Amino acid sequence: MTLDTNTEERPLALVVDDDPVLRLAVKQFVERLGFETQVATDGRAAVELFTKVCPDIVLLDAAMPEMDGFAACAAMRALPEGAHVPVIMITVYEDESSVDQAFNVGADEYITKPIHWAVLRNRVLHLVSSYRAERQLRDDHAFFQSLVDSIPDPTVVVDTNLVVRWVNSSAPGFFAFEAISLGDPLAFHAKATIDDDSDTPLLSLITNIVTHPKHQNETIECVLSVGTAHDNRFFAQLHARALRGVQGQVHGFILRLQDVTTRERLRSEASHLGDLARHDSLTGLANRMLFEERLRSLIARHDGTDERRVALLFLDLDGFKAINDSYGHAAGDQLLRAVAGRLESLVRRGDLVSRLGGDEFGILLTEVADLDVIKMLAERLLDSVRAPVVIGGESCSVSASIGIGVFPDHAESGEDLERCADSAMYRVKNAGKSGIRFAEPIR
Repeated sequence: MTLDTNTEERPLALVVDDDPVLRLAVKQFVERLGFETQVATDGRAAVELFTKVCPDIVLLDAAMPEMDGFAACAAMRALPEGAHVPVIMITVYEDESSVDQAFNVGADEYITKPIHWAVLRNRVLHLVSSYRAERQLRDDHAFFQSLVDSIPDPTVVVDTNLVVRWVNSSAPGFFAFEAISLGDPLAFHAKATIDDDSDTPLLSLITNIVTHPKHQNETIECVLSVGTAHDNRFFAQLHARALRGVQGQVHGFILRLQDVTTRERLRSEASHLGDLARHDSLTGLANRMLFEERLRSLIARHDGTDERRVALLFLDLDGFKAINDSYGHAAGDQLLRAVAGRLESLVRRGDLVSRLGGDEFGILLTEVADLDVIKMLAERLLDSVRAPVVIGGESCSVSASIGIGVFPDHAESGEDLERCADSAMYRVKNAGKSGIRFAEPIR
């Protein structure tokens, strides 16, 4: 039996013995096994040669002048690569003390003279095979570490118990992590949460991924909101995915984080500006822009066969100009805010109340099956507007004219729905104000 050298360069054996006959015999023996060889006649020369050639195995005599095998083995083990290279001690010593000393200084095997060549052959082949496998693992480890380090974002690999197994150079000190070290449980900043309504702690999310197989074929992505001890807030995008073995079993997870603080702050500012652009600054209600967007969306989603309707109510205040003229614009603004609050309190979640301009309001009702329900709500809206508002110690009252258009009963498009509701409202105005009127059905 010899070493398989088909896939790698021939391994190198360092043969060390002060006896030239035995040194030659061992040298020729390992060469027949497929090794290249280097030889040394004493321990000191062996250590010097070891640093130059870095062998795959050392066959080391124990009893030698200058430096014996025990001291040479200890010196080799102190070298950077010496911690891994297998060493077989070959000696005439059979006493317990010598055996203990050999293993204490780092020998992997201990063979006595005269040499049993079959035993030596199996020891050599087994140790070199194991050394090669271990070296490949170290190379793979170094390769994977360099691969992970090449990722610019903080990246951590954890096992199924959330113990850190790999970490790249960008992760330590990243604001989302507490102190992070190999072999320690994963620990995120105490205030790190998923940036959503549930305010879920991050570790709860990761635990959920680990314990629920349905998530283990997915790449989980979410934004973390991270608060610091100084009340600063940062944001990180988390990417998490399960790592599987050859047979598909989950061995751990790779977590990658990106600092998206600038992006999220810009997005928040843009969202805030978008809200400002779509809401009335006086009442906080939706403005005409948002009203038109919602109306188009509701009409587009309606398939024409659904019995649930979309209702549009145009509500125009009666007597508002007199309040403005008598009490001033500040009083008029106060009344508009009061009316806005009353209207919004009467509609359902999902319906929309908007101020379209001046003293005109628009109300969108979704999924209404019965016209009588729409009429009942309109009457309640009218009653709420008529209720007095105290302004500057004075009780002020207004009323409203309400025109109602229903899709698809009264119109076939959003534009037509607005026109027919507006027309119905002006019929109320022309008939004496303070009332409700439905648009005419499509003929």
